[in-house]
Amino acid sequence: MRYFIFFKIKRLTPSWYIIAGLIFFAYYNISHLKSGSAEISESVEKSGWREIQFVDKKPNRFSKCGQGCIQVNSDSAVSMIQHSLKIDITEKKFLSWEWKLAVPPAPSDLARKGKDDRPLAVYITFPFDYQNASMSERAMRPLLEFSYGSEAPGRVLSYVWASAESKGKVIESPFGGAQHKMIVKRNNRSRLGAWLKEKVDIVADYKDVFGGEPKSVSHILISSDTDDTLSFTTGFVRNMQFTPN
Repeated sequence: MRYFIFFKIKRLTPSWYIIAGLIFFAYYNISHLKSGSAEISESVEKSGWREIQFVDKKPNRFSKCGQGCIQVNSDSAVSMIQHSLKIDITEKKFLSWEWKLAVPPAPSDLARKGKDDRPLAVYITFPFDYQNASMSERAMRPLLEFSYGSEAPGRVLSYVWASAESKGKVIESPFGGAQHKMIVKRNNRSRLGAWLKEKVDIVADYKDVFGGEPKSVSHILISSDTDDTLSFTTGFVRNMQFTPN
């Protein structure tokens, strides 16, 4: 696109529980999710974001910080905001954005359950691709579609502001498994308090971590996760856009 990713829908549809499950708790823990909007400001909600919260988890606070800009305050908390996309990434395969942190990331380990906090992350989900799916993905798919509909996403790729992990490192989510891969873009050595620009080739990254080439993107999400480390962070994300080059 060169359009900014905002439109208004308040109530979560069932497929969003699958998205959140892929990202955090994998398929078998989807029932532990809940939705809500108490911690998303009215201005953000009017801009079109929807929120996903988790049962027994304190949510983040999302607010607007200018045109196309989202601020997230996370205090021993975890939640995300999201929306749907219909982007043909054979034509617009690059995603760019800017982000910044106000305080250093707390020590964490993205590969370990219960230790995998990250101050900021941008998530991309993809439609299910039968041709390139694993046997386990194919076996599970009929049940997912029966329960949540054909639009439930297949795989998740996230770009993460991490703690000590090296830039460019690829990590398999300890919750989402092989269906969710994380790529470290920034870490605790990255500059604080300044807007840092990112531009990623989604097609190339997908091919590197999953194999095959995706045709489209289904959803995009922003999250902060500080519940394991009982830490506090303030982050900002702005100017997210898809472009052909």
